[in-house]
Amino acid sequence: MDNRVIDCYAELKRLRDLQYESDFNDDHKQSEFFRLKAEHIQNLIHKGVEYLPNF
Repeated sequence: MDNRVIDCYAELKRLRDLQYESDFNDDHKQSEFFRLKAEHIQNLIHKGVEYLPNF
């Protein structure tokens, strides 16, 4: 995989996993942070963006 781009679908899964793990560990501030980042990626996916540049 090219490390110059981020796969939005993989990033969404990663962020949701981090969100759920933070929520499970009662770290609500961190959970909210990951939720907001995941929503941003989800919105990009809905707009048709599949990859983000990593630079």
